[in-house]
Amino acid sequence: MGFNLKEKLQNLNKKNIAIATAILLVIVICTAVGFKYYNEAQIKAKAEAAIIEAFEQAGPDLSETPKKPSEYTVGGEYFKTMKSKKPVLVLFYADWCGYCVRFMPIFQAVSKKYEESFDFSKVNVEDQKYRKLVNEIGITGFPTVFILDPKYDNKVLLSNTILGNVESLSVEMDRYARIRKLLDSKKK
Repeated sequence: MGFNLKEKLQNLNKKNIAIATAILLVIVICTAVGFKYYNEAQIKAKAEAAIIEAFEQAGPDLSETPKKPSEYTVGGEYFKTMKSKKPVLVLFYADWCGYCVRFMPIFQAVSKKYEESFDFSKVNVEDQKYRKLVNEIGITGFPTVFILDPKYDNKVLLSNTILGNVESLSVEMDRYARIRKLLDSKKK
């Protein structure tokens, strides 16, 4: 009365074989899907870690990042910075603007990188003391970024397409710095 595998297999009918095959197929599919999900989760976690590391290297500690542009300490008061001999990167922003909030770590990183050759200023378009300035310049969208050069009475509007990262903004700032050097050399 022992256990004979051959006899048991012979006693199975086709229905039982189909059920067993279906169960095995479900197990294999679940295992494959689970493995794929696990791998995708690992890739996503690594990508998020890389993004956080890049932000930490480029600028402020994300855990202490201010929530509004006005809470950042980068940049001087507009009317004071416009008396500077250096070109000024001016950010026109609104505290409720999500794009402005996302741009602030980039603005902060660029201000550290170019502190020797540029001054920096933020203008809250909702502040009453800037109402006349905002109307004169014609600010209609946020963030709006200009390079203003009081020495040469020059105003360069920077496209929002380059405000997404430090590198593309740096290219434009380097370009303006080269132009400024040329202007300075011609003036001597």
